[in-house]
Amino acid sequence: MMQGGPEQNGFAGFAAWHPRRWLGRSRLSDTSLASEDEPSRILPYEFGALILLAALAMLVATLALEVQNTATAYTVGEMHWSRSQDDAVRALTRYVRSADARDLQDARAALAIPMGDRAARLALESSPADVATARAGFEQGGNARQDLERIVRAYRFLRDAPYFRDAVGYWREGDAGVLELLALADLIESSHRQGGPDPGQIAEYDRQIRLVATRTREVARAFSASLGDGVRVLNRMLAIASILVFMFIVIGVVALLSRTLHRIRSGESVFRGAFHRAAVGMLKMDRHGRILDANARIAAILGYSVTELRQLRLQDVLEVDDLARLGRDSSGGIDWIPQTHAVEQRFLRSDGTPCWVRWSVSVVNPALARQARVFAIVEDISMARELRDEMAYQATHDALTGLINRREIETRLRGMLESSRQGKRNAFCFLDLDQFKLINDSCGHAAGDQLLRQLADVLLPQLRSTDSLGRLGGDEFAILLEDTDIDASERIAERTRQMLAGFVFLWEERKFNVTCSIGIVVVGGDEQDVMSILRAADRACYLAKEDGRNCIRIYKASDEAIARRRDEMAWIDSIRKALAEQRIVLYAQRIEALSGSPGLRYEVLVRLIDCEGEIHTPEVFMRAAERYGEALAIDRQVVSLAYRELAENPLHVHELDLCHINVSAQSIANAEFRAHVAGLLDLGQVPPEKFCFELTETAAIGNLVQARHFIDEMRGRGCKIALDDFGSGLSSFAYLRNLPVDVLKIDGIFVRHLESNEIDAVLVRSICEIAHFLGKTTIAECVENRLSQSRLRELGVDLVQGFAIHQPAPLVELTRQAQATRLPITA
Repeated sequence: MMQGGPEQNGFAGFAAWHPRRWLGRSRLSDTSLASEDEPSRILPYEFGALILLAALAMLVATLALEVQNTATAYTVGEMHWSRSQDDAVRALTRYVRSADARDLQDARAALAIPMGDRAARLALESSPADVATARAGFEQGGNARQDLERIVRAYRFLRDAPYFRDAVGYWREGDAGVLELLALADLIESSHRQGGPDPGQIAEYDRQIRLVATRTREVARAFSASLGDGVRVLNRMLAIASILVFMFIVIGVVALLSRTLHRIRSGESVFRGAFHRAAVGMLKMDRHGRILDANARIAAILGYSVTELRQLRLQDVLEVDDLARLGRDSSGGIDWIPQTHAVEQRFLRSDGTPCWVRWSVSVVNPALARQARVFAIVEDISMARELRDEMAYQATHDALTGLINRREIETRLRGMLESSRQGKRNAFCFLDLDQFKLINDSCGHAAGDQLLRQLADVLLPQLRSTDSLGRLGGDEFAILLEDTDIDASERIAERTRQMLAGFVFLWEERKFNVTCSIGIVVVGGDEQDVMSILRAADRACYLAKEDGRNCIRIYKASDEAIARRRDEMAWIDSIRKALAEQRIVLYAQRIEALSGSPGLRYEVLVRLIDCEGEIHTPEVFMRAAERYGEALAIDRQVVSLAYRELAENPLHVHELDLCHINVSAQSIANAEFRAHVAGLLDLGQVPPEKFCFELTETAAIGNLVQARHFIDEMRGRGCKIALDDFGSGLSSFAYLRNLPVDVLKIDGIFVRHLESNEIDAVLVRSICEIAHFLGKTTIAECVENRLSQSRLRELGVDLVQGFAIHQPAPLVELTRQAQATRLPITA
């Protein structure tokens, strides 16, 4: 016979003493009337059910740990993937200019890591799966050997599961970017072997590398987000399952005790075994948080022995801040009801270090406060938490300087906008170094990186605790000044400017004086947003540089209009000089058929060479040209140059199917321009049917009458007419009845994200169906990867154009190809 309450007799006393008050005496009386054999027949089945539930709880906990470990392995693998891809981009960017074989070797070595992951994925997707090759590939990808099996196992059995399926899709997209980088590496290497790329090619290579890098970073972030969402959902489900299983265990134990009171000791041993052998930590406490019992797992997590834990209270092992969040009930005990949901808390180990855990509690007999018991399930998530914090830090901080990055700057700037609209005064400073390029060019990027790190250390002490310093990119920094008026912000900026003016950078016995230009913007206008603030601050900084550098400029609305007009007027002068000095040159980009005869078709692209020999694309100067009436002169020269080039190369014209030439809205409406084009076509040196004039949809619709005159006159001579950027207008289909065009060029906004946006696919299909019904040809623009070509073919597109098809090249290279291949045969 046991004496005393449950606190004196542990689990046995609790179980034997508790049912009389919870279930009532009537059920115990009924049990006493049963035969001795009946409990013996019941016990094996009920104990079996309890053991099964305990095993299920252990299985759920083990599964949760395995899911967490697998997710961690994939997350670490993604970090290796992203880091190697960034290393490859940096090395490849260096190689474009340096032609140093070591940079190329570094780029390819970095790309070997994601290529290992890709080889592993392809091996697992083969039939049958090649597990050995997959392990070798994942190990090449930088994954830890102890994680290889779980990575392979997760991919084989979960790749079609929700969330993971999306993550695999992003993985494939990322591999496409890696392959593009490899192809670029080969292309750049070939270019260096052939004498080295010209400035235009270098700029184009840089643009392609940045484009691929941006796209792969977005894919990597999407991969991590999808994988993280899946893990959170699965962990939430497993946590709920753990609680449910535990509750079933408790209910089962209570039910068993009520029916088999004389067998309580054997029932206690089953429950105690499940409690102490559980794969997750478990605590038994009273309503005040005094620990009555603990299992070995929670003891190991906290660094105590089970005996030591039984001498402690929850207050002794819970971090102070988290302890303060525990409420109190009316009787003075802990309010356990809010804790029944899984939450993350910080426990304290025996050595005083914090430990992050996920825990949830179940309250037994809450109606009787004195006899209430609390069971807690505790899971150690310290490693996962550290990894999550590290990933969050990397996502918001610059890797070189440790300052907050552009993404975090924009986030904090949004917060400043909100507080400013509530009456708080804030300011934003844009800081740009004046001589950074000199140091970079004369001493190398290592010196530039060291300078940026030193400046970060020098600038931070100059700011207040409420201010934020971040790096926007390159040598551009941002200072966010909270609760600061314009006068105070100018004083802080001046102090910063003076400090940098007195700073001397030492590199290999060379000294450099460092100065900066600073633009200041007051944050708080009703029409402001993050991007407008950044643009305004950049403009103010630009004006500060124009004022002589090493000075400060406060942004004013009038400054932007003046500066914009100044920039545009500067371009007008450059355009006029380029036209007069024959520095307008023609490039061409091939257009490829998706089926049938390949043929030869291309679009003529205009380029402007400035006085320093730098080549500029239309995006830079055409806006100014159209604004100030120079587009007509450019179009006139482009048509003349293209006609002359074709006239001088009859062999090329013989092989040519169609040459596309863009015509601006100004030219469409100009009768002299139409006469000029008609005069060239009437010369007869180039058949008119070899030309296709492209009119942008917005230009054609905005000048509908003039557009119709131009179209009728050109088609009357045998030329083709294309409607460019089709789909960008509000009434695209309606105007087809009034514009007898031959070709529809589908706007690139519907093509770039075709693989991930079903709405774009539906729109492209509808455009193709209507175009074919009307007897018109369709061309898809902005095809940036080969993977989308098959999709475009399925949707009914006839031809495609974009960087994945052909990199724009000088027109003379295309026109000379026919002559180069034919002349030896003629000879």
